Amino acid sequence: MANQVFDRLLRQMPVRRRIVGGFLLILAIAGSVAPVILLSLNSLVTRLEQFTNVDVKIERLLLLTSRQVTTSQLNLNRYIQDYVPSPYEAQDDVKQALQNLNEARALSTNSDQTETITLIVRSLEEYQQIISDLQKARASGNNDEATRLESRLQKLGNDISVRLELLVNSNVKLVAATNEEVLNDAQHSLGLGLLIITVGFVLAVTFSALISLSITRPLAELRTGTEAFQKGDMSSTINAAGADEFTVFAQILNSLTKQIRELISNLETRVAERTADLELARQQSEKRANELKTVSEVARAVSTEVSLENLLTLVTNLVSERFGFYHVGIFLPDSLNQYAVLRASNSPGGKRMIARGHKLPVGQVGIVGYVAAGHKARIALNVGEDAVFFNNPDLPETRSEMALPLRLHGRVIGVLDVQSIEANAFTEKDVETIGILADQIAIAIENARLISESRQALAESQSLYGDFINRAWERKTEQSALGYYHAAGAGHLINEPVEWDEVQNALKTGRMVVATPARKSHTQATISAVAVPIRLQNQVIGILDIRSADPDRAWTEDEIAVIEATAERLALALENARLFEETSGRAAREHAVAEITSRIRETNDPQVMIRTAIEELQHVLNVSRVEIIPQVVSAHLPGRENNGQEAG
Repeated sequence: MANQVFDRLLRQMPVRRRIVGGFLLILAIAGSVAPVILLSLNSLVTRLEQFTNVDVKIERLLLLTSRQVTTSQLNLNRYIQDYVPSPYEAQDDVKQALQNLNEARALSTNSDQTETITLIVRSLEEYQQIISDLQKARASGNNDEATRLESRLQKLGNDISVRLELLVNSNVKLVAATNEEVLNDAQHSLGLGLLIITVGFVLAVTFSALISLSITRPLAELRTGTEAFQKGDMSSTINAAGADEFTVFAQILNSLTKQIRELISNLETRVAERTADLELARQQSEKRANELKTVSEVARAVSTEVSLENLLTLVTNLVSERFGFYHVGIFLPDSLNQYAVLRASNSPGGKRMIARGHKLPVGQVGIVGYVAAGHKARIALNVGEDAVFFNNPDLPETRSEMALPLRLHGRVIGVLDVQSIEANAFTEKDVETIGILADQIAIAIENARLISESRQALAESQSLYGDFINRAWERKTEQSALGYYHAAGAGHLINEPVEWDEVQNALKTGRMVVATPARKSHTQATISAVAVPIRLQNQVIGILDIRSADPDRAWTEDEIAVIEATAERLALALENARLFEETSGRAAREHAVAEITSRIRETNDPQVMIRTAIEELQHVLNVSRVEIIPQVVSAHLPGRENNGQEAG
């Protein structure tokens, strides 16, 4: 392999240049041995100084960091014991410690040391955050939370101190090991110099042999290729990797064989390419058709669901099942459009997130927050490498994620989050396909919301109307008879409450009551009755009670159906009568008021107006006494004999 590489390099030069160059290279090898040894020793000394200075500086930064952490703990204890009003001094110490650690991490070349410093930096950042949380907890008076945070700060601070101490000790050992390593390298440099001299001699001999081969080998290859061409072997080629005289002859022969070979294989190549293109187009068309068919089936399945919660669950399950996704979730914005709240999911991890009330700030966290802010669909082709967008222990197998906006009339009403266990699972074509489904899902969600709002409004209106009817009939029963009794061809009004058992039971239960002699009291042992509630808008406004003197009377289903139908018609008739009576009364009152107003306007004399008003009110209301008492500026009312008018 090495011989072939050198052969290709040498054949880039003419034969004369190879010979001269080989001689000069031997001289160069002999003259470069001594400088190489000196440079090696100088490099080792420089390396020792560099490592020593860097490690000493790192050690100084680590010691300074340890002191600042200790100072931060002392200042924090002063704050906890109320010696100082705020933990800002402790936070400043932590901030300086973080700066020193970041500087030490930038200087460090040891991966283990860098990883340890990174862990301490994260612990200090957590320590800093807990100090802020402690300040908020104490400011809000949450003593339990403050106590818990104080304990956590104490434990975390001790852990950071121990880690820093171990890191300082490790750095000391690292400095010693580095120095020892460099010294060992220096000792080996002398032996290396002798080795270089030996290798240089061997290289000179080897290069001379290679130059010889670079001349004889092309001649043999050229002869072999020419003989094969004469025999009709068009597949054979001559090595033409070079720029010397032999290469020119080889290129001429290779060009002739290549042209003939291309003429033969060109047609076959074109046919194969066209066949492959057609097959690829067919596969893509079938895949696209299957995806669109699946989208249509899912859209048709969710279009009939009117419950929002059931709709969201159905969508996540169907999309996961039909497309084979690991996790499907639907995020909807909260009332203030500040957070995207996970409302439905098919995966166990997603359901745990729903139970915890998982939500993401709109426009701030992850690709879901980005899309929820009104942006276009977004894909993370390998979320495992992108911790900024995804770091969720509930979905550990996710390798790709795609978030699509649920748009309706130009606004985002939610986000469809799709995740796969395969890396690089989504493409822009998937965005187009699933985007069609996302638009259908948005329409279905909006329809479910509108239906839910309509049902709620209808229920509220029915409840209000029922209350209105109930109050109206209560007033009606207070103003008139309680019912009507008819028997043996004659009837009369009922002005007293009815205490019959079947009537009371029907009023209490709101259901039809069929009474037989065995179920009734001893005073009504010979009576068989049916009591049916008279309902109006789910409100019981009366009871239709039918009794039979035959104690053995058995009420048939047809008879009961007739009674129930009669009760329904009776409810409507009674309500119409009440409304007509109410309307007639209102019309009479309006007529009386209009007539009184007309009589008053017949004169401009205030005294005559007052007298007319009193007389008309006395006549319309049929009372013996009417008074009009005017209000004057003074705090007391004047005597009626001086300023008022009286009739009666």
